[in-house]
Amino acid sequence: MVKFGFQSSKYNNLTLEQEIAFSDNNKIDFFDVFFDGFTPEDVKNVQLPQNVTVHLPIGFTSLPEERQNSFFEYINLHKPISVTIHFCELNLQILEKICKSIPETKVCIENTIPDSNSESSGTYLEFMTEAKKHAVLNGYNVYATFDTGHAKINGFECVEYAKKVLDTGAEVLTLHLHDNDGKNDSHWAAGSVYNGINFSGVLEVFKNLSYDVNAVIEHWNNNYNALEYLQNL
Repeated sequence: MVKFGFQSSKYNNLTLEQEIAFSDNNKIDFFDVFFDGFTPEDVKNVQLPQNVTVHLPIGFTSLPEERQNSFFEYINLHKPISVTIHFCELNLQILEKICKSIPETKVCIENTIPDSNSESSGTYLEFMTEAKKHAVLNGYNVYATFDTGHAKINGFECVEYAKKVLDTGAEVLTLHLHDNDGKNDSHWAAGSVYNGINFSGVLEVFKNLSYDVNAVIEHWNNNYNALEYLQNL
C-alpha cells in the first residue's frame, strides 16, 4: 500500500510544530522530518506524530562526528519508520557505519542529481546493487528512496526507472513525489506540470508490493492540492 505524507520545509516559513499541525489537519498517514536548516537540538521538545520518517540533512556525511552522533541519538530515541540519506555522499564504509549506528531504523538511499557521487564510482543503480550485496555479507540491510524529480532531471523515464530500482533487490520504502521542468530541481507539485511525470504509473509500480511504501509529497507549496490529486489517481 502507498501512504501519503507531508514534509517539513524551510521554504514554507513555518515552525516544525506548525507543519505537523497542518499535516494533522489534512489527515495524512505520516510526517517526514527533513533536517534542512535545523538540528535535533532545535526540535528536541517537539512532539512528533506516531508515524514519522526522517530525512538526514544534505551533506550529513561531511559533518563532524559529534554532530552526526546527535542525529543518531535523535533517531534512536524516536525510532522513525525509516531514514533517508542522499546517494551522492556515500560509500560502502560510510553506509555501514550509519546503518549500524541506528540499528532499529531502516536506512533508505535516495537517487540524487547528478547520477554519480564523489565517494564511490558508478551510478545510483550500480551502487544500490553493490550496497545490497555488501549489507547481506556484513550483517545489516539497506533500502531505497525513489525521488521522481531527481530521476526526471537525470534523463530517466520515471516509471521504467522505478522498476529498475526495485530490480536492484532493495525494497523501496520511501517515494519523493515532485515535478520540474527537466532542468531545475524546483519541486513543483504533482499534477501541476503539463505533460509532466506519470505519477499514476509510478504509484502503480509500488501500490501492490507486500510492504507499505511511504510517499512524501515533497513540494515547497501547494501540498494540499498535490495530496488531493495523488489520492484520486
